[in-house]
Amino acid sequence: FAANSGFAEMSSSPKLDPKTKISDKIIGNINDTGSLCRQILRGSRSCEVLNQSASNFASQEKLLENSEQNLKKMSIIAAHLQFHVEVTDTLQDQLKTIQR
Repeated sequence: FAANSGFAEMSSSPKLDPKTKISDKIIGNINDTGSLCRQILRGSRSCEVLNQSASNFASQEKLLENSEQNLKKMSIIAAHLQFHVEVTDTLQDQLKTIQR
């Protein structure tokens, strides 16, 4: 609110008429209001960015949960395949024994 400091010095001058003092105060208030609006907009944008980040994080968390479930399923499938490989090896050994 540094813009208002120059007006305070002018308004303390006895040479200025009351209309000029009021006009200077109005200009200072308008400048202060503009600064306040800019600060509010910055805060609003920060809130929007924060909300978007939280939303992105939540969606990533869901993807991680799905990936974990898929890895568990793949582990079960790998165990089943290993079992079938062992059974196939055993059957091949038995078949070789029978053929001799």
